[in-house]
Amino acid sequence: MNKVDQYQESAAIHNKAKVAATASHSNDIKGLETKKLDSLSHDLKDCENGFITAEDDKGDSQPNQVMILLGLLRKLIGVRDIISLRISLPASLLAPVGNLEYWNYMDRPDYFAVISDPENPLDRMVNVVRWWFSKDLKYITGKLIKPYNSILGETFNCHWEVPRDHEQTQPYSPNKSQKPISVTCMNEQVILNYQSNVAYQGKSHTKSHMCEEKGVVAKGIDHITARFSGTSFKVGPGDQNFGIFVQLLNRDNELYRLTHPWASINGWLKASLYATITECSYMTCPKTKIKAIVEYKEEKWIGKPKFEIQGAIFKYDPDNDNILKTKRVPAKDLLATIEGSWRTSIYVVYPDGQKQKLIDLTSLSVADKIVRPIEEQDDTESRRIWQAVTESILAKDFNQATKHKQKIEEAQRVKAAERKAEGVEFVPQLFKLPVVDGQPELTDKGREVLSTL
Repeated sequence: MNKVDQYQESAAIHNKAKVAATASHSNDIKGLETKKLDSLSHDLKDCENGFITAEDDKGDSQPNQVMILLGLLRKLIGVRDIISLRISLPASLLAPVGNLEYWNYMDRPDYFAVISDPENPLDRMVNVVRWWFSKDLKYITGKLIKPYNSILGETFNCHWEVPRDHEQTQPYSPNKSQKPISVTCMNEQVILNYQSNVAYQGKSHTKSHMCEEKGVVAKGIDHITARFSGTSFKVGPGDQNFGIFVQLLNRDNELYRLTHPWASINGWLKASLYATITECSYMTCPKTKIKAIVEYKEEKWIGKPKFEIQGAIFKYDPDNDNILKTKRVPAKDLLATIEGSWRTSIYVVYPDGQKQKLIDLTSLSVADKIVRPIEEQDDTESRRIWQAVTESILAKDFNQATKHKQKIEEAQRVKAAERKAEGVEFVPQLFKLPVVDGQPELTDKGREVLSTL
């Protein structure tokens, strides 16, 4: 039994025990969450009726939006998983971008494309770690935002062009004098649990990235869980999320599994949001028997956050993978250590004392996605689905934006009711179901779409 199988079996046992332990209280819990939603619905109605107007939104509206969101979230303190409630926010609280487009782990495709370049397996793991820190650059260079909730069957496809002579320590600036290296992206919102065939599935979609020329593939299920404590909004991997799987086709199909840590969104009381990360990320490659642990240090209550990390890259036994903290790594197995801040600079230190800068995040910018014009997109693609909502938000006509958004949501409810009445299950276009071991595979239609990107 491999590690993913063990994880799934353990999760299943845990979930069964949790359901059994709480069965006698389920009605009370459901009633509590219903009351919270009833209270929340009044606040949402106020927003829809013009609680935020175009006049309110002049200039930098984020502090105003943050305080309204804080008031709404306080209604949900104690709810076990806010994402599962599938709350629909008014357009005035949303950024004009789709969920599938925003939650995209490819802010620096240049680092992704070169993962398999080194001959040394240690250097390939170092490249994996570097890409890991670059993939969510938008959270460092930009504001935290709330995108649209994806609708079932929604897709987002794009690609990037990576210059061959690109110097990766500099801002992203394609050189058109040479044919670039292409990195593609395909996302689709799907149902992973057929026990409830509903229209909205929260944050649960399949994704696939590929650099065909370099033989680098990344895939996974983006499913999250969230809760609010009163001062912090915590987000972590859901039970369907086994991490990101990176496969190097030109390196004897080396497979790396990268697990997600937990993140907290803080700064609510000052209406200035920022993210902190806690716990650990694990990156393993059974074929090379090399593992990396990245520990995100807890922030102190007093003083500014430092966003510190420390980590280790070491030899491990895939059949006895029980080292979960850097302090437990045997000195004889240590290949390198990692140190720095995930918001500024990160370094790799080798046993001989050599220290190299792995990445300087302050000098980087997010790579622009190349997306087909809306008029050429299919009806299920994100930008086409949300076009009217986006145009209204950009025009600061939030009442009209909310109407367009509600029309999209109502259409999804109708489709869900029709599927239920007919006993028909939703079938994705791009990815096969069920997903095995957290690694989605493309359908024939998906491969056809991939060939056009």
